[in-house]
Amino acid sequence: MQEKSREVAETGRHGPGTAKRDSASDFFAGAAIFLIGAYALYESVNMPFSGDSGVWGSPGLTPGLISAVLLLLSAMLMFRSRGFAIKAMSLAIHTEIRRGGITFVLIVAYIAALPWIGYVTATFVMLFIFQILFTARRNWRFVIVWAFGLSAILTAALYYLFAEIFLIPLP
Repeated sequence: MQEKSREVAETGRHGPGTAKRDSASDFFAGAAIFLIGAYALYESVNMPFSGDSGVWGSPGLTPGLISAVLLLLSAMLMFRSRGFAIKAMSLAIHTEIRRGGITFVLIVAYIAALPWIGYVTATFVMLFIFQILFTARRNWRFVIVWAFGLSAILTAALYYLFAEIFLIPLP
């Protein structure tokens, strides 16, 4: 039994035929997503737009960027399924997944809090929590000077930018 678990740990394979079946399904999924991303990118580039803002005002900008990311990630999935190792992807995945989960929860909490406590307070609290959670240093000087001060400055700058310059009504 230990020999089997050692083989799984070293090779990542769970038994005869399993890795081949997983890599084939990964390749197929990557190819399907690649085709969808290519079609979406083609359509987003061909979207008509009017005005003086050029490409930055195009309605296809955001779908085009998302499609480009889909193309990149699906190509990486297809390469990985064929046994190519990507050195940059060998980071500690568990740490990145944990950070991504925390970020997701904070953003959902921020969106939920906006109607009740308002834009300024919610933005300040979210930025403050982000800086406290995602820093290596957690002494009082950092909390007071950097986390509190930078959160206040960023909140004021964002409020001024959106409310006064872009004239977007904020909650």
